[in-house]
Amino acid sequence: MSTGVTALGRVAHLLAATDETAGTVRAVADEGRRVFGAQRVGLYLLDERGDAMHVMVAIGLGAAYIETLRQRFRESLSASAALRGQAYFTPDARADKNSPIHEAVLTEGFRAVAALPLNYGGRVIGWLAFYHDTVRRYSEEERTLALAFADQAALAIGMRRLLDTVVRIKTEWQSAFDGIGTGLALVDAEGRIERANRFVAGLARVAVTELPGRSLAPMFVDWPAAGADPLSEAGRHGHRVTTVLVTLEGRHMALTATPRPDSGFVVALDDLTHYVRLEARYTRLVETAHDAIILAGPDGRVVSANPAAAALFGVPALRLNDQQLTELLPDEREPALSGREARRYESLVRRADGVHIAEVSLAPLMERGTPAGTVAVVRDVTRERLATEALRRSERRFRTLFHRAPLAIVTLDRDGNFLSANRAALKLAGQTGPTPGTSLQVFLPPATWPVVAGALQRSFEGETQNLDFHFRRRDGAMRQVTAVAVPVEERGGHRAILAIARDVTDEVQLRERLSHSEKMAALGGLVSGVAHELNNPLAGIAATAQACQLEGTATPDLARALETVRHEAMRAARIVTDLLTFARQRPLQRRDTHLNVIVRDTFAATPALAQQGAIWTLGLDPTLPAVSGDPDQIRQVITNLLVNAGQAMEPGPRREAAVRTWWDTEWVGFEVLDSGPGIPAESLSRVFEPFFTTKAQGRGTGLGLSISHGILRAHGGEISGENRPEGGARFAFRLPRDPTRIGRPADA
Repeated sequence: MSTGVTALGRVAHLLAATDETAGTVRAVADEGRRVFGAQRVGLYLLDERGDAMHVMVAIGLGAAYIETLRQRFRESLSASAALRGQAYFTPDARADKNSPIHEAVLTEGFRAVAALPLNYGGRVIGWLAFYHDTVRRYSEEERTLALAFADQAALAIGMRRLLDTVVRIKTEWQSAFDGIGTGLALVDAEGRIERANRFVAGLARVAVTELPGRSLAPMFVDWPAAGADPLSEAGRHGHRVTTVLVTLEGRHMALTATPRPDSGFVVALDDLTHYVRLEARYTRLVETAHDAIILAGPDGRVVSANPAAAALFGVPALRLNDQQLTELLPDEREPALSGREARRYESLVRRADGVHIAEVSLAPLMERGTPAGTVAVVRDVTRERLATEALRRSERRFRTLFHRAPLAIVTLDRDGNFLSANRAALKLAGQTGPTPGTSLQVFLPPATWPVVAGALQRSFEGETQNLDFHFRRRDGAMRQVTAVAVPVEERGGHRAILAIARDVTDEVQLRERLSHSEKMAALGGLVSGVAHELNNPLAGIAATAQACQLEGTATPDLARALETVRHEAMRAARIVTDLLTFARQRPLQRRDTHLNVIVRDTFAATPALAQQGAIWTLGLDPTLPAVSGDPDQIRQVITNLLVNAGQAMEPGPRREAAVRTWWDTEWVGFEVLDSGPGIPAESLSRVFEPFFTTKAQGRGTGLGLSISHGILRAHGGEISGENRPEGGARFAFRLPRDPTRIGRPADA
């Protein structure tokens, strides 16, 4: 027992000599292990909430056992007893076969265990355990000594924790004292610094250690004279005194001196430089603002007004004071101030030079959640209102001109999408509603768009562009358009393209008709003369050849030659007839004309169509209305198209053709589709030119389609030819249902 008492004395010495908790705990545990002859020792602590175990000391214990105990310490017999505040002694832990950690005990290899609770501050903070490799029973004296060791260990841990807490609080306080953004200083009755933080040291431009004994006065350029300084004022009145002073660096400090109970003062320094500068800035802002700024008190009376307010009301600013804000700026909807709510309205300001329109913005001035007045910002908007009204009238006039202009006017973005369009533009496009977002590309042939897109891009970049292109209406009709594109600035500063376009289809067609008429007049005169001169010789040649054939005296070779002469003379006569037809341009003999009837009559009167071996499919609309036209001339057109289709299919293995008629509210149409080789791409644009033909020499004059084109133009219709995607060609024409369109362009 004397050995144990001596050991406890050494523990007490350790408690006084060791400066940190971990070292103290280990020393106590190691001393206990030596006294009790334990081969292993463990000291375990709970966290603040008691949910987890922390190992402070583990001498001679394996990692596997420590980890098992950490996870299941509340299930361990020794640990659970100690945590209940009870000492646990077992001579052989291996005998506790029901222990949840029995396998870990067997693996670790110890036998006897002494687990002792660590009590501090009225609660168990952990336990101290001694482990023996042999079976051992603790005597009553050993148990008492072991509990004493545990108490010493608990005391060591508690005291060191308390000391650590004190040191931590002191450190945190010192950090806060030095790191706070406010200057703090303890000064004596004479104003000399006893202690101060780094903020004050920065003002004095010295280290913190050099502050004691220094006076506060040299830090400021405007320190009051002795007896009038804030320290003297605080000492004389016995309460806190605050004043604003300027440092050597020009910073504004709010110095607050509070008397200490014993002697001296607590001085606090708050940097107000930012707020002083803000106040000066806002003062300059208010004084130089173009808008009138008026401050009213809680009773609605004007307290202050800036120069702009004086100018607005035409009186000195001081004359505005004490006047009711609602009298200066009446609101017909709400004559009284609304208290906490901001609002805007327009008011009339009556001055000697007349009545002005003012835009008023009211906002409550709050102090600590309580309304302390009202701030009014007033702007004279008389000129703006007059300008706005003038602009509104100008915009109305512009919109009227924009929509009533006879030319198509549109605005486009850089990608060619419509931003706006007037009525003429919509009519040109064949639309009745607005087109914003629609691309111009929709209305252009594929080959035309790249050229137009490039011109629009150059226009967007600042160049004026002149454009001539074909424009496809919604109904498919092609129009010739000339346009000029210029860059403009839209609202918001965005650049756009303004394009003014004119439909020149009529003009182009008129020029073409005039040119064609002049050519035809000249050609007609020539052809008529030549035809008259040729008709008689050709008739004589044909008659002579036929007469020789009829005599029957010619040899077979001569008979064949005579037949050739007669056939070629007759072909030449037909060419002369076509020339005369082309040149004469005889007037129309207009009456009701039924295309279906003409188609059937043409097939009946033209056996060659059936003899060509082609399969014809007729898709004639039985409801097709009549049109006003010359039936003979229209029959000539249909016959020409059918014969051309039949001849085009002669070389091909598949000889199928289709004829279709159709109608809508404006047009009556005819089309023929063949299965031939189609029209060479380089010839598509020339098929309606006089004397141009794709047929073999001797099979055509190149006048049929040109004559058909002229006939349809005279009727106010149009004819077209194109290649079909599946092969073959398609020729179609349409005639207007409205006879008043005759003599005008088909799309007028």
